[in-house]
Amino acid sequence: MGAGSIARAIARAVDAGETTTGRRGAGARARARAMRAREGVVSALAACVLTTTHVAPARAFSGEIALDRVTYEEVTCPVNQYVPNARTKCVMFTARAKNETKGGRMIESANVFGFIEDADRESAATVNPDGSSRTVLSAIDAPIPRGESEVKFVVTVFPEALAKGPLTLKGFKAVGSVADIDKRFKPFDACEVDPDSCL
Repeated sequence: MGAGSIARAIARAVDAGETTTGRRGAGARARARAMRAREGVVSALAACVLTTTHVAPARAFSGEIALDRVTYEEVTCPVNQYVPNARTKCVMFTARAKNETKGGRMIESANVFGFIEDADRESAATVNPDGSSRTVLSAIDAPIPRGESEVKFVVTVFPEALAKGPLTLKGFKAVGSVADIDKRFKPFDACEVDPDSCL
């Protein structure tokens, strides 16, 4: 039953109660109070029904995409890459993505998850300084086709972590998303980095 049908059924039930009350000799003032109560009950219950029964079509997220053969190299931070401070280092990761989602869909974009540890087994990623949470390391804002393909993404790391030696990479995977959501996490463009240069 739809929300409108339920609301109308509630209204009829309340109307019936008012009619019975009227027959028993309730005054005009009592009937007015009952009418206001009826309107409040109908509105509240209809809103509740709409809230609990209406679900937007699923669109946002796809399945997990395995990432293996992960390698990295230190690079100059891109101009539009957010960096916490001037000492932060940028690392470009290259990985093989295995998109085996059902239906052979191409993934619009994806968020990368995983853990990066230094030689002392401490977190090297600036977005996850204590290594206690599985947070988004970076975003892949290019389409990922069905099957195997190469992907690249940049992660900011602590300079001291990089100086200790090779990094250890654990649990890397990508989770498909939609491009308009990933735009919220897209690196700053040149105008956002230096607004005066765009005047």
